[in-house]
Amino acid sequence: TAKSLLQRTSMGRNDRGGPRCQEVPGGSGGGGGGGSNNRGGALHLARIHGTEEDRVNCPFFFKIGACRHADRCSRLHHRPAFSPTILIKHIYQHPVRVAELKAAEQSLLGDKGGGRSGGGSDGKIDKAKALEDFLQFYENMYEELGKFGRVECIHVCDNLGDHMIGHVYAKFSDEEEAADALNIMNGRYYDGRKMEVEYSPVTDFREARCRDFDEDTCARGGFCNFMHIKPVPTCLIHSLEYDCEMERRREVMERQRQRDRERRHRSSRHRSSSRRHRGSRSDSESSDDYSDDGSRSDDGSRGGGGGGGGE
Repeated sequence: TAKSLLQRTSMGRNDRGGPRCQEVPGGSGGGGGGGSNNRGGALHLARIHGTEEDRVNCPFFFKIGACRHADRCSRLHHRPAFSPTILIKHIYQHPVRVAELKAAEQSLLGDKGGGRSGGGSDGKIDKAKALEDFLQFYENMYEELGKFGRVECIHVCDNLGDHMIGHVYAKFSDEEEAADALNIMNGRYYDGRKMEVEYSPVTDFREARCRDFDEDTCARGGFCNFMHIKPVPTCLIHSLEYDCEMERRREVMERQRQRDRERRHRSSRHRSSSRRHRGSRSDSESSDDYSDDGSRSDDGSRGGGGGGGGE
């Protein structure tokens, strides 16, 4: 209305004497208390996206890429169409779960010595062997994924919840490298188990990991909803990173040499075909010259013979 317009602006004069509109401070945002308090706007929705205030999108799936409610969750799970991070689901065999399965199998077979270990106690798990198996698994994963590009980090979950157990997250430096890894690795088999690979919305693992677990004070144990990332020696990571980088360089050099060999082969074939073409042309020209000389000599001999007969 005209009244509100007058409240928002004040009239003045410019240098030429014409009217000039000046915005009154605090008048922006329209009727509704100002733009800063507009809780239904796009800025507010962007601010609360992936937080507990967001009643539409699942905050756990946004931060961790997994939700304990799975498809039964009342909030949306947005799966990205592309991401630098891929998730290989349930590929790592947790030693506690392996011990539980062995105990259940022994109980079904009626082996009294097997007993129920109550979730895999320390007496049923060889920690040294479990650590050796994990490091071997980590090395295999890093070497295989490092073939597709530079891997920034690989995290293996130590959680025991069904929605996170055995998860492996791999973050690449480029989204195209992650896409190549997903297309090649998805559906392949590792240790007799089919790999299920998908893009993960997790790009910042600082928000996804459990800080209490890092400080060895998490009271929830393996059933915590945040990532319990298994620690890996830094020296092993640096060694694997160096080996993968050298392997990628060797592959690049080998592909370059292969292209050079193919180029030389094509050029040699082209030269040989050119030489054959020139040779065939020279042969045809020489044969034409020979035929012309022969015809001329025949004509001369016939002409000479006829003249002698006339005399």
